[in-house]
Amino acid sequence: MDCYDKFRRKMQINGGSLRNEKINNSKLLLEKTFDDDPSVTNGVYMWVLGLQSYETQDVIKIRLYHKRYSAAVGVTVKFHTLIDTPIIVGDIIYCSLTNEYYICTESFNIDNIHWEGKLTLCNWILKWQNKKGDILEYPCYDTNATQYNSGEKFNQQITIGSSQHMITLPCDENTVQLNTPQRFILDKNTTNPTTFIITQNDNTSYNFGTKGLVKITLYEHPFNIETDRADIGICDYREPTTAPEAATDNIIAKIFYDSLIIKSGGNSQTYTGKFYNDEIEITTMFSKWDIVCDFKNELEVEQFGNEIIISIDNDDYVDEEFKLIFSNEDGTIQASIVVGIDSLF
Repeated sequence: MDCYDKFRRKMQINGGSLRNEKINNSKLLLEKTFDDDPSVTNGVYMWVLGLQSYETQDVIKIRLYHKRYSAAVGVTVKFHTLIDTPIIVGDIIYCSLTNEYYICTESFNIDNIHWEGKLTLCNWILKWQNKKGDILEYPCYDTNATQYNSGEKFNQQITIGSSQHMITLPCDENTVQLNTPQRFILDKNTTNPTTFIITQNDNTSYNFGTKGLVKITLYEHPFNIETDRADIGICDYREPTTAPEAATDNIIAKIFYDSLIIKSGGNSQTYTGKFYNDEIEITTMFSKWDIVCDFKNELEVEQFGNEIIISIDNDDYVDEEFKLIFSNEDGTIQASIVVGIDSLF
């Protein structure tokens, strides 16, 4: 047995491989040199629905480069993040230095070493009310989709607007439900604004990864002076109600697993989260995973929808524990387990 075979056998006993060594070395090198690149952008945060202040949020380590403009897709910029800072299609980031929002339209996990993709500059804040009357505000990319006409159609009595717009939004539990006759104000003119009505919500063509995008087609629609509030940018305004929605009262979260022990240097463990309403599984809710411990960076973590795969290869953390939390996006419905780390031998 030559030296190379001995080396491979030793790595197999420890649960590793040459491939994993190359990946880990590449990740370590990138982490050490990431901040040296001129494209590193400070003051960038993950956008959270309803968040008014970012002072308490964690800053994202991100490189933004190759900024371009085209009439078809607007202003785009490429991004690069470390593997433990995933930005997936449908995520929105906020740059506090320029007061700009960007929506992720392309994202790729490069060999479990880092993330890279493309962001599109948001040019509008779309506003509407949910069923409870709460006002939702989403950064979006708005493009004028009017073709082959002047944006007006005529008859003998009146002139009617016929312009169309296409709105790009993240796909989540709020946007996936948008449909006609939902109306929006798309106009900076607060005196006599132009309003639009939904004619289509395409939530399948851009269903990439765990979130994806929705493309909403809007058609110009008359302004209703009795119900539309131009001063706050809301069509068909109604007073909010504090009554709870009965549909979510009985929803619970559960985590399924084979073991609550992960062996250092051994095989990874898969944990699956699911939502239930009166024992009936709900498959339309968006979810997230959180890991609570002070050695999170030592864990090897991959996420695929409602599944999370975790492993570790560091005996310094044998006998340690971490808390794994599965929840809906706003954290109001959640389940948690405590996972321990054990020695391989």
